[in-house]
Amino acid sequence: MPSNDSPADGTTRRRALGALGTALAGGLAGCAGRVPGAGPVEMDAETTAEPGELQWQYPPREGDRDGVGYASIDTDRRERAGSRPPVLGLRFNATVGDIAASEPYRGYETDWFRFSVRPPRSYEGRLNYEMRVQPPGQWEEFGAYYDIEAGTRTFTTELRSVDTEGTIIVPAVFDPGVEALPESLYCTFTVQASRSGPLGKTVRASDDGTLELDAE
Repeated sequence: MPSNDSPADGTTRRRALGALGTALAGGLAGCAGRVPGAGPVEMDAETTAEPGELQWQYPPREGDRDGVGYASIDTDRRERAGSRPPVLGLRFNATVGDIAASEPYRGYETDWFRFSVRPPRSYEGRLNYEMRVQPPGQWEEFGAYYDIEAGTRTFTTELRSVDTEGTIIVPAVFDPGVEALPESLYCTFTVQASRSGPLGKTVRASDDGTLELDAE
């Protein structure tokens, strides 16, 4: 299982990690939004990629106008002592509303979000790498787990019952063990957001992309 870099601060978070690691994978697909009786409206996302960073904005930008929000993953290489290969720091960023939104998209709050990453299937350490993840602040319904498909380990982190706008950062570390870091990571994200009131609506956005890693 992925390890947790944050200090052990009680059994509640440990229970959440243990229980949600197995239960949330299927549970989030049916998670209801804030608008009773209204299913989520699927929203397209615009992908922007450059070495070390991947970003999705939803809906795609129209000129200078921002949409509901964006999701991103950025990275930094961290050298280690001796002959051990470097590790890779990652920041999973889920931002909804607040300064990231323009009319007519203001007023949304995050319901839940999910990020997944995996190395290429040709990567020698595709089954042996480790992810260390730090749960964000005050939320207890946090999950982090691995799946194995086609001989490659995929890491997923997700947060339920967010019910707030703004930016949430989930820091993590990709540790390749004795292997060199991969040249890229295949990444996916899904986020659901809701707006209450007369203009109430629930939207969901998801997309994927390849995160190219700096060789330096």
